[in-house]
Amino acid sequence: MHQAQSATNGQSAPPLSNGDVKESLICAIKLTPKEKEVLAWGAQGKTSWEIALILKCTESGVNFHFSNIRLKFGVSTRSAALIKATALGLVTPF
Repeated sequence: MHQAQSATNGQSAPPLSNGDVKESLICAIKLTPKEKEVLAWGAQGKTSWEIALILKCTESGVNFHFSNIRLKFGVSTRSAALIKATALGLVTPF
């Protein structure tokens, strides 16, 4: 495994801790306020239809936001996105 080399003196950079990696991921993933809201309701076990009623929007609008969330997280399912969001501390499940 390769360690990062400093551009100035060729020395290895110290390894990142789990907290540093988690914080880096959170900073790298930019969610819109609506995506955060949709994720929060999804973490509570709400369906797209239920979230649409709560947010007074369409079910396809909710699905659009979940699609963007999945792309940003690099996952293919809503469940995987919710697991990743929970692991990163972006949402807390019920």
